[in-house]
Amino acid sequence: MATIKDQAICVRHWDWSETSQTVSLMTREHGLLRCLAKGSKRERAPFSGGVEIATLGQLVAIIRPNSELVLLTQWDLSEPMYLLRTDLARYHAAMYAIDLIPRMINDHDPHPELYDALRETLEILGAAADCQPIDIDRTLLWYQWTLLVQIGSRPELRLDVRESKPIDAGSDVYGFHARFGGLTEDPGNSSEPDVWRVRRSTVDLLRRLDDAESLESLSGSSYADLTRAGALLALYIRTLVGQDIRSAHPLYPQMSRSI
Repeated sequence: MATIKDQAICVRHWDWSETSQTVSLMTREHGLLRCLAKGSKRERAPFSGGVEIATLGQLVAIIRPNSELVLLTQWDLSEPMYLLRTDLARYHAAMYAIDLIPRMINDHDPHPELYDALRETLEILGAAADCQPIDIDRTLLWYQWTLLVQIGSRPELRLDVRESKPIDAGSDVYGFHARFGGLTEDPGNSSEPDVWRVRRSTVDLLRRLDDAESLESLSGSSYADLTRAGALLALYIRTLVGQDIRSAHPLYPQMSRSI
C-alpha cells in the first residue's frame, strides 16, 4: 500500500456514517481520488473539522490495491473559501467548475495544469475584492477552455469539421457542430439538432483564447461575448458528457441554438 501526500480540492462529498465521509478530491499530482475519511466528523479527528466541498487542503492518504476507495488519513485545510458561500453568483460559478471534474476526467489520471486552473478559478471567485459578473464569465470561459484542452477535446475553430478546409474568415454567422467538435461554414438550420449558430464575435473571442490560452487574453472583452462563448463551451461539454449538467443552468440560461 502506497502512502501519498498532495494538494487537493474537494469536488464532492457524501456522509458514510454519523462520523465518516466519502469524498472526491482533485489532487495535483495523482488526479481524481475517491476517498474514505473514517472518523472525519469527530471532534479530534485529523481532518480540520471535516472535508467540505470547494475547499483546498493538503492530504495524506493510502492507496489500497484491492479497493476502489483511497483511505484518507489526514486533511489539513488551507483555504476554506468562505466568500463562495456568501454570494450566490460566485457559489453557482464554483459549483459548476468543480462539477465538471468528476464528469470529465477518470480516477487516478493526473492533470496538474487542470488542477492549477481549477484552483485559480476558485481563488478568483473567492477573492476578497468584489467579483463582478464580467469577472465570473471571463474566468469560467477560460476555465472551460483549459479543461477541454487538457482532456484532448479542444474545439476546432479554423477548419471546417465537415470538409477539413479553412473556414471563410468573412462570415458573420458560423455553425458549431457539437458531434464533430468544431466549426463549419454552414450555420445550420432548425432541423439540425447538432449544429448551433454562432456569431462571428464569439468565434473571434474563442480564437483569441486558443492563441494565447491565458486568462489575460480575455481582458477587454464584452460581457455579452464572454457569456455567449461560455454558453457555447457549456453546450459542447454537455454533448461530450452525454447528459444535462444542471449546475450550468443558473450561469447560462440563454443556452439555446443561437450563441
